[in-house]
Amino acid sequence: MKRKLVYKILSLFLIMGIFVISIHKISAQASTHLPSLSNELLVIRFLNVGQGDASLITFPNGKVMLIDGGDIEHGKVVVNKLKKYHVQKIDTIVSTHPDIDHIGGLITVLKQYKVGKVIESGKKYGGHAYYLFKKVIQSKHIPIIIAKKNNKINIDHKVSLTILNSAHKNESNNDSSIVIKLLYHQLSVLFTGDIEKKAESRLIKNPDISSKVLKVAHHGSFTSTTSKFLKQVNPMVAIISYKKRNPYGHPHKSVMRRLQKNGLRIYSTAKNDDVEIVSTGNRHFIEDEEVKFAK
Repeated sequence: MKRKLVYKILSLFLIMGIFVISIHKISAQASTHLPSLSNELLVIRFLNVGQGDASLITFPNGKVMLIDGGDIEHGKVVVNKLKKYHVQKIDTIVSTHPDIDHIGGLITVLKQYKVGKVIESGKKYGGHAYYLFKKVIQSKHIPIIIAKKNNKINIDHKVSLTILNSAHKNESNNDSSIVIKLLYHQLSVLFTGDIEKKAESRLIKNPDISSKVLKVAHHGSFTSTTSKFLKQVNPMVAIISYKKRNPYGHPHKSVMRRLQKNGLRIYSTAKNDDVEIVSTGNRHFIEDEEVKFAK
C-alpha cells in the first residue's frame, strides 16, 4: 500500500512538472510571437553578440530590419537568434559602418536569409570582412542603398526612421557610422553605431536629436557619449552592447558615471543578454517591465 501511495505521489508531481514546463513554453512562444498578435506592436531587440553590435527590429506591419550583425564568429549566433524570434525574411539590413565587429556576422546572415535590401554608410574600406560582405551581396543581387543624411527609411508608415549621419570622406569609420532616429508615437530611439566625439559634436546641432532611448555609441568607449551629447539627446534609457571582461575596458567608467549622473536606466547585453523593448506607441515595456516616458 505504501509503495502504491509513493507511486501515486510521484506521478502527481510528474504531471504537475510537465504542466508547469508546458505553461513556460507557451509563455515564451507568446512573447516571441507578440508582433503577430497585434498590428500595433513595435519590438526592438538589442542582441547579445559579445563584443559587437546587432539590433533586430520587428515593425507593426510585420517587416523586419537588422542593424549590424556582430563579428564573424557571431554570425551563427545571430542566425540562431533570428530563428528563435521566428524571422523568416529580413526586409532591410543596415550596416552602420564596415568595422568587423558590426559587419562580420552579417556575412553569415546574408548567406542564409532572403534580404530585401542593404543600406550602408558608403565609407570605402579595404578590410577582408567588408570585401566578403560586398561579395555575398553582389552574388545574391541584393540592392544596395548608400545612406544620405536626412533621408527617410520607408519600411512601415507607422514608424519614422530618419538618417542623421552617414559617411564623411575625411573621417574615420566610426564617425562615418549611420545614425538612425526611430520615432513611434511616444517612443524615440537613437541608434548610434560607433560614432565618437567628432560626429557627436556635429549631431548636437540637430534639434531633432532628442530621444527617449539611447543605444550608447561604441560599446561605451571613452571616445563617445560626451556630456554635451547626452544633454542634447536627453534620454531616459541607455542600452550598451559589450562583452564581459573585454580587453577594451568597455564600458568606460567615465561614460557610466555620466549615464548614472543623468539618472538613466541602464541595460546591457553583457548583463541582460538580449535587451527587448516592446511598444504599442503609447505603452512601453523593457525586459517585461513597463516604462513610462516623460513627455
